[in-house]
Amino acid sequence: MIEIKSLIARLRRTMKDEDENSFTDEELLDYISDGVAFIRRIILPVNPEFIATTLASGTLDKGQNEVKLSGSIQQLVDVRVNGKKVRMTNINAIDDSKRIGRIDCYCLLNRSKILFFPLPEEPCTYEVIGIKQQPELTLADSTPYNNDFDTAIFEYAAVRAGMGDMFQMSQEMQIMTNVAEQVENLIRCTNDSEDNFVRGYY
Repeated sequence: MIEIKSLIARLRRTMKDEDENSFTDEELLDYISDGVAFIRRIILPVNPEFIATTLASGTLDKGQNEVKLSGSIQQLVDVRVNGKKVRMTNINAIDDSKRIGRIDCYCLLNRSKILFFPLPEEPCTYEVIGIKQQPELTLADSTPYNNDFDTAIFEYAAVRAGMGDMFQMSQEMQIMTNVAEQVENLIRCTNDSEDNFVRGYY
């Protein structure tokens, strides 16, 4: 991670804009924020676990099936009850919302609440892993990913800032393509499951 102010200073040096005649800090912050969102859009379909976190965990009492999630949720990655994965379903697929039994599914309502079904017949533990919405960056923040991605964010922001020069558009688009490929390669090699590799003879 790198402080946004440091990243802006680096952008200004690269673009020869130390006197701040071409861009305001807010404009460069917008480009940086777009770069963060650009990387996030690559992460989500390739390896969402890279930015996933535990959203909620605890114990459900007998007959209790509601869990409130804090903050705004973008995507759920994994939901487990007593350590076992449960499937997601739609609320209108629940025939009997008062049935008691062993939990085998859940519904996500308004991206802020989970309902488990059937109602638990005895106390059980739960864990919800997912991805929160990316908060809006400010000049006082740092980039949200590890250092491997700071270069990609920098390159994205520099390309976006330079897109006003129509004569360099093809070169800038090529750089943007290269940035996307580098980011995807970094994401794919992170948290790669050992199951994806063929084990050799011991």
